[in-house]
Amino acid sequence: MVKQQSKLPELKKHIKEKDLKGIYLLYGEEVYMKEVYLKKMTDLIDYGGFEDFNHIVIDPEESDFSETDDAIESFPVMCEKKVIVIKDSGIFQKAKEEEKKYWSKRLDNIPDHIILIFDEESVDKRNALYKKIVKNGLDVEFCHIQPSEVVTWVEAEVLREKKKIDKNVAEYFVSLCDEGMSYVKNELDKLLCYCDKEITRSDVDRLVSKAVGVRVFELTDCMIADDTDGALAVLSELKTIREPAFKILYLLFSTFDKMLRALLMLQNGENHNDIAVKIGAAPFIVKKYVNGARMFGEDFLTERVMKVADIDLAIKNGEIGDWEALENYVIESCRKIHK
Repeated sequence: MVKQQSKLPELKKHIKEKDLKGIYLLYGEEVYMKEVYLKKMTDLIDYGGFEDFNHIVIDPEESDFSETDDAIESFPVMCEKKVIVIKDSGIFQKAKEEEKKYWSKRLDNIPDHIILIFDEESVDKRNALYKKIVKNGLDVEFCHIQPSEVVTWVEAEVLREKKKIDKNVAEYFVSLCDEGMSYVKNELDKLLCYCDKEITRSDVDRLVSKAVGVRVFELTDCMIADDTDGALAVLSELKTIREPAFKILYLLFSTFDKMLRALLMLQNGENHNDIAVKIGAAPFIVKKYVNGARMFGEDFLTERVMKVADIDLAIKNGEIGDWEALENYVIESCRKIHK
């Protein structure tokens, strides 16, 4: 399937030219960046000192269609444009019949003085209302940013605060963070708050909370080192902070799968940059997959990837508990790599 071209540049153009118009749909998994652009849009309007009348946020669960109609049909007060933000309506995922009927008509009749912005978590691109937005307005999807771009953003934020961070340290910091700029920003804020003139690797180790995906790499490191006790200690910590066993099992599966794919691509003569593009990871993160792949080997990785399907079925059939299954999988992995 051909990936849909990003419409973010078009939104950036509207903001730069201060020319917001019509209907916008902002959605996607990258919540932080979505919020940043929503704020840029709403801050762009001169509300003429009457923001309460000209910048309206509607919660569909607490409002009915008549209130929405009143907001849309009433004119701006002492300014040219009126912004209406509708948050988490869910109508582009699965709309009720009355919602379909209302919005099918309403989206064809938005007055020129209204800027209507839908702020949604997700959409179904087969949805009729979504297709109407594509026809009548601008839909912008906010996907997780590539790690290399996150590194650039981190360096810029640190510089903006008149502090320093070496590129290698920035890469290391990003490699410890979960996907999503909200997570990265929270962790970076801690560093900026507690560090003086320069953020060092030791600062990162001391202050940054490691993402679950990073802890999974610690599990694989324990397997390579034949450290079953260390692996079980990592699992115990994850269990204590209530990470779901299924999530950890899936991340182990995903890690072994990417290692296997990296190994096969290496055997076909592809370089690290080629591998990074194909598995969707930054070159500095690909090194972890490549190093692990070389240590584990093709047979081990293939067997471990296939084993997850059997474990998933056993858990769903009630033959074993999820945490017991995960612990057995990790112990078995430690033993198999050193046979």
